[in-house]
Amino acid sequence: MHFDQALHLLQQLGPSMEQKGLRIATRFYDSLEATYEEELRALREAGAQDGTRALRILRLSQLLNQITNQHESSELFKLILLNEIDQTKSFLLTYPDIISREILQAIQIEYDLKEDAPLLQAWAIVHHQLVDTCRHFCKYRHAENWRQQDILLIAEEHHLGAVIDEARHALLSGRKTTLLHVSAEELAERMLANVLSLTTKGMVVHHIRQEGWEQQMHEFLTMITANDPIVFVSGSTNFIEEIQQRLDPLPVLFGPFVAANQLPS
Repeated sequence: MHFDQALHLLQQLGPSMEQKGLRIATRFYDSLEATYEEELRALREAGAQDGTRALRILRLSQLLNQITNQHESSELFKLILLNEIDQTKSFLLTYPDIISREILQAIQIEYDLKEDAPLLQAWAIVHHQLVDTCRHFCKYRHAENWRQQDILLIAEEHHLGAVIDEARHALLSGRKTTLLHVSAEELAERMLANVLSLTTKGMVVHHIRQEGWEQQMHEFLTMITANDPIVFVSGSTNFIEEIQQRLDPLPVLFGPFVAANQLPS
C-alpha cells in the first residue's frame, strides 16, 4: 500500500473522526504523560511544550480530523510541514518512535482494530511518511528562507497533469521549479502548451525517453537533487517506488497522485 492509497483509505473514517478525534487525542496524551514523564520534562525545560494540555489535545484531534478529510496528499504534507517546521522543537521530531507507537495504539483501541487491519496499516504508512518528511526538513527550521526550498517535479507518461498543478503553485510562491518528464512519446499539443507557458515563468523542463532511461536516471537525479529539493512524483506504483529507491534518503513527498490507476485522478 502506497501513501496515497493509504490516505485514500483513511477517508472512510472522516465522518466518525470529528467525534472520536478528541477521545483518541486524550487517550494519547494520557498514555504519554503516564509513561514518558522524563522525556516530557526534558521538552518542557527546553521550552518545547507550548500551550495547555487541553490545547494540545484539541490540536491533535484537529490534525486527525484533517488527515481523514483530506484527498490531496500534497496539501496534507504542506499543512504538516508548516505546523511542524515552524516550531522550535517538537515531541514528534524528538521522539518519533514513541509518537508512532502511542498514536497507533490510541487509534487501534478507539476503532477496535486488529493488528493486521488495513485501516491500521494505512495509519502507520501515513504517519511514518509524515514523520520522515518532517524530520528530513526540520534542519531548515532556523533558516529564514526554508519556504523557498527548490521543487522537483517528476512525472511518468500521462501522469503529467498532477505535477503541472503543483508547478503553478510553486512558481507563484517564488520557488525554483524543475520538471522531469519520463515518457516514450512526445507531449500532446495541449499539454505541451501548458508546459511551455510555465517555462516562460521560470520552470526548467527536462525530458527523458522511457526506453533506456535507467542508464541516464541515476546520474541525472543525483545532479538535479543536489540542493535537497522537495520532490513531487506522479506515476504508476512501480515508477514511484523506483524513484524513491534512487532518491533515498531524500523523501519523495507527494506521490503518487494516481497509483496504478487505483485512485481517482
